[in-house]
Amino acid sequence: MRILTVGDRFSGVSYHRLFMPIQMMPKTYAMLTDMLTEAELEKGYDVLVINRYIINPDGHPQPVHEVVSLCKKYDVKLVVDIDDYWRLDEWHVLKAWYPVQTILDYIIAADLVTCTNELLWNEIRPLNSNVAILPNALPYGNDQFTHTRIKTDKVKFVYTGSITHEEDLKIIQFPFKKVASDVQLMQKVHFQLCGFDDSGEGSAAIWHRMISNFTCGLKLGDVKRALPVTEYMNFYNDADVSIVPLRATKFNAMKSNLKILEAACKRIPVICSNVPPYDTAPFVEKIDKQSDWYVTIKKLANDAIYREERGLLNFAWCNENYNLFKVNEKRKQLYASLKM
Repeated sequence: MRILTVGDRFSGVSYHRLFMPIQMMPKTYAMLTDMLTEAELEKGYDVLVINRYIINPDGHPQPVHEVVSLCKKYDVKLVVDIDDYWRLDEWHVLKAWYPVQTILDYIIAADLVTCTNELLWNEIRPLNSNVAILPNALPYGNDQFTHTRIKTDKVKFVYTGSITHEEDLKIIQFPFKKVASDVQLMQKVHFQLCGFDDSGEGSAAIWHRMISNFTCGLKLGDVKRALPVTEYMNFYNDADVSIVPLRATKFNAMKSNLKILEAACKRIPVICSNVPPYDTAPFVEKIDKQSDWYVTIKKLANDAIYREERGLLNFAWCNENYNLFKVNEKRKQLYASLKM
């Protein structure tokens, strides 16, 4: 099977949903590129795999009818992967320009749609009945997803993300102030916000608000700049606990549980909001009310054995249910079925 994959090489979404899975798919030929050209299609492919839609060199979406026409001309099946709900929350920084109709057009036109979870599947099925779930998954023990750990003097709590998570980090601003006021606890813990990137217009101001909420103005810890997608797991190398606050919204509910999977690579526990998609994970510390953040942080900071036990349990569950090599077996079967 010959697979052509088109996506943004710098994008975390393309990395997790397109490039890494297909690179690790056995017995296939794959070309990974950031632009769809007729010259490439002339080389002969069975399947074209994209995420949401294709972006032209001018930064605008490529009209779906052009892509469909090329696929028909060269007898290539179109697979459109959807990793997020297309209707963003009102406060989402991308909402004003997000191409909702373009995404819907691509979903309708696809020979196969893949998505990350059942909630998304239910939204997609009325648009295209040929839709299948391929959850986000990691190749545990391979590439950057190894059990590399660096010991530090303090118990390190880590959050990794982007400016799209400002509203989520607002959740922990008051509980973290209580952490900062606990003198004994402060001697044991360190908080690190990872992914800082002030290159976009207006992003610096958002990041500084996020830093204030997560570190109480750097009183609790520090900040690390963004890394390339092929290196971002280094953020977890010296982490002891992953912090994952998330607002309960329809858009957020259709996200994947990737942050839990990432923590599993390092066998570290997760403290997260008890909302979808995290509420079904059995071995994470689920937060139902504001006071639970402080209580749970204190418990994990003071109990190294409990941290280790919960981290190992989470790894075992994630490795069983979200191992990329297992998920890739289904991915390959789905792609192959399109040419039968």
